[in-house]
Amino acid sequence: MKRTLALGLLSLLSLSSAEAGGLLNNTSMHARYLRSLARNASTAIDATYYNPAGLVFTPDGWRFSLNSQTVLQQRDIEATFAPFAYNGGQQTKHFEGKATAPILPTLMAAYKQGNWAFSAVVGVFGGGGKASFGQGLPVFEGQVAAIPATTQALTGLLANPALAQLIPAAVRQQLPTMLAPLTGVNQYRLDSQLEGLQYTLGLQLGASYKITDYLSAHLGARISYAYNTYSGHIGSIQVNKPGAAGEYLPAPAYFALVDQGLQSRLPALQPLLGSLPAAAQASVQTVLGLPKRFAEGTKDKQIEVKQTGLGIAPIIGLHFQKDGWDIGARYEFRTALTVRNKTKHNGSGMAQFDDGVETPNDLPAALALGVSYRVLPSLTASVGFNHFFEKQARMAGGKEALLKHNTSEYLFGLEWRAKDWLELSAGLQLTRKGVTDDYQSNLHFDMSSNSYGLGAGLQLTKELQLNLAYMFTDYRDHQKEALYIAKSALTPQGVSAKERYTRKNQIFSIGIDYTL
Repeated sequence: MKRTLALGLLSLLSLSSAEAGGLLNNTSMHARYLRSLARNASTAIDATYYNPAGLVFTPDGWRFSLNSQTVLQQRDIEATFAPFAYNGGQQTKHFEGKATAPILPTLMAAYKQGNWAFSAVVGVFGGGGKASFGQGLPVFEGQVAAIPATTQALTGLLANPALAQLIPAAVRQQLPTMLAPLTGVNQYRLDSQLEGLQYTLGLQLGASYKITDYLSAHLGARISYAYNTYSGHIGSIQVNKPGAAGEYLPAPAYFALVDQGLQSRLPALQPLLGSLPAAAQASVQTVLGLPKRFAEGTKDKQIEVKQTGLGIAPIIGLHFQKDGWDIGARYEFRTALTVRNKTKHNGSGMAQFDDGVETPNDLPAALALGVSYRVLPSLTASVGFNHFFEKQARMAGGKEALLKHNTSEYLFGLEWRAKDWLELSAGLQLTRKGVTDDYQSNLHFDMSSNSYGLGAGLQLTKELQLNLAYMFTDYRDHQKEALYIAKSALTPQGVSAKERYTRKNQIFSIGIDYTL
């Protein structure tokens, strides 16, 4: 069970973005994006992030924008695993996880003078939320459920006629009595919880220059600061008291007593055990070692880790504008980030969570392309494309090698100026991710999706615009088979589970654009 907690935390280290974007990048930086989605050819204030080269095709002066987003995400797992029936009688259980970010602010600023434009963005460029699994996770509970599953398999082993051919009657007759405290265990209880918070905060600065009347270029950079915290525990594990219906005992203490009882009887059996064939001796020793293994494995486990790291990446861009057409391109280089542990508790038993250990936490490189066309004086249509180079980024545990391909997004948006003071817009985003069964885990799973955005811009004064937006993401389900109990002498085929992952995502945003 130590290994299970460690693997779970290792998966959580690569917690996906709670917002729009690839597996790790966050592209939801402005309410204008949420209400129209295709912003890679923008020349509005949100171009400071989506298309900074386009800022030179705007009037001279200062522009500012302050946005805040509220992210509500649900991540559910439905797991079917036969040993779950030892806790309540149901083989299929529903595990609920929530990722929330009540306030995610972004500040943008741009200054244009002549052929030059300078821009700055402060915001959350990766992660962006707190994931909480208050009811535990199937992979965690599966390791506890393995205890009664093993004890019941032991019952079947003792009744196996083949055992009579290997073990003398004197030993065979004593085993059921000796092992009754084990074989009588057929129920369990536990308490497990895990939380992770991940933010990659960034400051982006850059300058754009108009090369010709139609073409401009941008050069900038972003410095990113990763701040991650992870805390969790598995504890209060109990098993039923054999022969006492409805009564439960703390598992570590109970199995320690069972082990003491077995060890006290071993000296009298040693002469008989020594006469067994080598294979039979090994099997018996494995069985007799179960109580000690269970006592150790059911002790409370706790982990509390904070990670921080710093990285920087260049950004380049181009923009073309003519006859109602705007065409933008942006390339963000990979941000090489390595986070360092500051650990208070590490009950996982694995060294990668020790204090001072470093873990890769890159933000992948990204290519963004966009085209916008003014169909009518009051109607603009836009399309865009994002590609995130995740297989070329370093992830915790080398998870990038488990991806089938990088994430690609296809963006479509319409914006209609219904009144001088009112803009209405809507958009569609198709996100296709290269996740595989091996990549998905209880704590980190992501799927391809379709996102739908809509909203309005209200011109409150000549200088001030209020933006309101809402985006909903519809994820595909993902089903896989996972091995919860490994192959062993008692479970020669192992015991697998069927998992079904589902996600829901909603984002509300409000923003103020101000022109000085």
